[in-house]
Amino acid sequence: MRKKVMKFFLAALIIVPTLPAWAIPFISTPADTLGPLNGGSVLENVGSPGASAVGGATLTFDLLGYLSVDGSNCCTDTFMLTVNGSLLFSGGFDMGGGGTNFVSFSDPGVTVVSSISNGFFQGGLTQFSVSHTLLSGNNTYLFDYGSMQGLVDEGWGLRNMVISADVGVRQVPEPGTLVLLGLGLVGIGFSRKKLTA
Repeated sequence: MRKKVMKFFLAALIIVPTLPAWAIPFISTPADTLGPLNGGSVLENVGSPGASAVGGATLTFDLLGYLSVDGSNCCTDTFMLTVNGSLLFSGGFDMGGGGTNFVSFSDPGVTVVSSISNGFFQGGLTQFSVSHTLLSGNNTYLFDYGSMQGLVDEGWGLRNMVISADVGVRQVPEPGTLVLLGLGLVGIGFSRKKLTA
């Protein structure tokens, strides 16, 4: 009888790690970087307990322009977004600089929801929605505005950043749960042995 209990216990230990993955909602809201920043980049690291389906995560954020962010004109300002090492967007926006909006590269998952200028030297706002794949573990989000003409002329920042997805996680019992399961099975084995004796 003891051999049967041990076989059952070992089978349970083998089956438990192969339980199917379950989708759970994941959301991350990194802190605002209101700036104004004099060009340069902002790197956000976001940890996830599981991976999303391909393209199943969404990043939304507001790109802030201070004073005279140009877009395309004599002093072009180029914004780039890179997620997990892959460039997803490169382009520029008139956010107070009097230039024109332009896109050098845009992944199909990137949507520029809106872009406004508040008037010359009055700044502006561009809103993004980005479909991408969330990895299990660390995810990197690099927002980069390269070189700007200095804070007396222009600057940038980020706000309202939200990363959301349904991620797959494996339901693995804690070690304490497995110990209790084993003790229970051993107890059943001993009680059955006493009954048959």
